[in-house]
This record gives sequence, structure tokens and C-alpha cells, in this order.
Amino acid sequence: MRNLLLHLLSKMHTKLLVLRNKNISLGNNTLIHYKSHIINKSQGKIKIGENCQIGRSARNYHAGMPFHTEILSDGEKSEITIGNNCRINGAYIHAQKRITVGDNCVMASGISIIDSNGHELYSNDRTLGRDQASDIEIGSNVWIGLNAIILKNTSIGDNTVVSAGSVVSGRFPNNSLIVGNPGKVVKILNINENERH
Repeated sequence: MRNLLLHLLSKMHTKLLVLRNKNISLGNNTLIHYKSHIINKSQGKIKIGENCQIGRSARNYHAGMPFHTEILSDGEKSEITIGNNCRINGAYIHAQKRITVGDNCVMASGISIIDSNGHELYSNDRTLGRDQASDIEIGSNVWIGLNAIILKNTSIGDNTVVSAGSVVSGRFPNNSLIVGNPGKVVKILNINENERH
């Protein structure tokens, strides 16, 4: 009964979100968990594909969930695009410029994807100014593990796995296993299209 109630709350939340925000588009069968937030403060857009699950309940999740999913676009014309069939659980995605995510991606709780450092590197007053944002591109069939951080100017290839706790910046080819801080490719995964389940 509780699960049914939460599902109905999430369906209502999803419908209201689309009605109230003209620059947010959701594909068919996409569900936004009722405690998740999608906020577009820009003249750009947020587009989420079909069959996506954005957020979920911390109950029965296999690990801790320090916060609910939030997707925020607040640059002048910033854009966030998420492909089809993605699951984003307890993640924070913040675009000042552009963040794209491919199809069939899974994101664990506690991760942050941010295309700006927030503050300028060279500054006499850290309370003033903002650094230049730079795109983040995440390919299809990517799994980002618990508490990973994806920084600006990053491209992650298809079929890649980012291990838990990694801090990722730079260009990474398809089929990478990325580990550590700073994140490095420790293995190229042998992904065969015919072996996917």
C-alpha cells in the first residue's frame, strides 16, 4: 500500500512539474520521484527522455542516500539533456552551460555532476566572480558509482564504469573503468553488444 501511494505521489509530481515549467520536457513513461527537484532558472532547457526514473525512495536502496535527486539548470542559456531509459538515484546535476547524458545510464546516490567550479581560480576576493563553465558529456550505457564527482570539461565514453568515490575530469574513451582521485582508466572493459542483459 505504501509503495502504491508513493508511486501515485510521484506520478502527480511529474505531471505538475511539466505543467508548471515550459522549458522542461519529459519523455513517455518517465517518472520523477516526489521528493526530487528539477529546476530550470535559465532560458535554456532540460530534456529527459523516455522510460527514465529520476530519484527514488531511500527505503530498500542498497546504500545510503544522503540527498534526493536534484537537476538544476541556472546559466544564461544552460541545457541539460538526459537520454532514454536512465535511472538517476540521489544525484545532483548542475549545469551552468551544458550537460548531456546518453541512453541506458545508471547513477548511484551521492554523486555530483557540475560543469562549473563555482569560484575563480585566480582571485583576490573569493566571494566575487564565477569561473567559466565547460561542457560535460556522458555517453550511453554508463554506470556512475556511489559518491563520484564529475567535473567540468569532461567527456566519458560509452559503456564506461566510474567507480565509487572517483573524482573525474578530462577525456575518457569508450569501455573505460575509471577509478580514483584523480580518476584514471585502470582497465578497458571488453563489452560485447551481444552479451548485454
